[in-house]
Amino acid sequence: MRKKSKQSKWIVMEMFLAGPGTRKEVWQRNPEAIQWETFKRVSAALRSNGLLETFGPQQIPSQSGQTQVRLTLEGRRAVEGWRVINKQHG
Repeated sequence: MRKKSKQSKWIVMEMFLAGPGTRKEVWQRNPEAIQWETFKRVSAALRSNGLLETFGPQQIPSQSGQTQVRLTLEGRRAVEGWRVINKQHG
């Protein structure tokens, strides 16, 4: 179970590499990668750990006018570092 949750973390973080969006918009980029319920739970945990951050439409307007989510600098560094290591071992 621990390994699966670690994999889910990286799947979700990689989905945010393409740029910010609402959680639903980001998940819809690749809905086959992870279940919606898991995506919501993992993204909430990543936000509480400082790897994702929310920002309102007044900062960067979205078409929906909803709150957007993006990787923090720490989150971006973490997932980019993981991708490099993963490619070396994969």
